[in-house]
Amino acid sequence: MENRYLFREAEKIDVKNVFQLILERMQWMDKKAITQWNSTHYDQIYPLSYYEAKREAGELFVLWDTCHQEIVSAGVLLEQDERWSDSSPSLYLHNFVSKLSSNAGANFLKYAELLAKQKQKQFLRLDCAIHNSKLASYYEKLGFQAVGTCKEGDYKGILQQKKIS
Repeated sequence: MENRYLFREAEKIDVKNVFQLILERMQWMDKKAITQWNSTHYDQIYPLSYYEAKREAGELFVLWDTCHQEIVSAGVLLEQDERWSDSSPSLYLHNFVSKLSSNAGANFLKYAELLAKQKQKQFLRLDCAIHNSKLASYYEKLGFQAVGTCKEGDYKGILQQKKIS
């Protein structure tokens, strides 16, 4: 992992910057003709207040770039997730975002894996939209395995997990 990053719980001042990353990613999806967050009103389903509540609960984490003094990736890490029927001790990643043109997402996942290990979890788990094969492939390259599907409203996802060694 690169020493330039600091993985930590989000502070109050970070929440607006995390939400800004979400909005930037949605604009990028529009430009790339990717129909995901941009077409589902993700910023309304998960408004700024959602991230504020997750920060207060100690569930919002950020990856801080010490060279550029900015947040380059963020995500919500949960101890439970109703999308998964299996109750194996796991850490669940949601609302995962990274700055455009960076390798920060992979670094965030490495730190999340370390946190899962510290918490004595068996798996780091996440899901991605079933029609986003590029994102599913990205996670597979990072060691995640597809183990099922989920559905929540109009959202259909692929459940992926990585065994914590």
